[in-house]
Amino acid sequence: MMQDPAQPRDVIPSHDRGNDKLAWLHATFERLERPLLSYAMRLLGDIERSRDCVQESFLRLCREDQSHVEGHVDAWLFKTCRNRAMDLHRQGARMIFDSDSTALATAVDRMPEPIGLASEREQNACLQQQIASLSTREQEVLSLRLGQGLSYKQIADVMDLSVSHVGVILHQAVSNLRNAMAGQVPISQIPEPK
Repeated sequence: MMQDPAQPRDVIPSHDRGNDKLAWLHATFERLERPLLSYAMRLLGDIERSRDCVQESFLRLCREDQSHVEGHVDAWLFKTCRNRAMDLHRQGARMIFDSDSTALATAVDRMPEPIGLASEREQNACLQQQIASLSTREQEVLSLRLGQGLSYKQIADVMDLSVSHVGVILHQAVSNLRNAMAGQVPISQIPEPK
């Protein structure tokens, strides 16, 4: 195909840009649909509302200029999904934060073996109970970090926090879990940091 001399060589025809964006959207959807659905399920506790939340997040991505989100699309989508879930929550839904089995397995692997637990099942049940007694913010940071594998920077973007604040929350949550699992103090009796 011969190039029109009036058209600059570095300009991509608009139909090619559309195909590039479509391919980028498709790849992003394939990569992030399940993690976003899992995240929305933990926030909302209802599969249909979670699907709607994720669908709305991807529709917003379709309307967004690719250059504005490229390079941080994961954090952008998780934040958009979180904001939509919060909107649904404000509309009267009860927000449920279920512990993620991946996060539980990772947390168990990183914690010292608790003394006195007869089986791994009892240990996991105990850990789930202790995670459930963490603050909602600590549960969400744990889930985004351990369950979804987001970086501190991405979590900070999703939750509108500083990177250092994410680190503090995560450190406090893990410390509380370690102390509780070691049988030292139940999380409900650990004072909140000031």
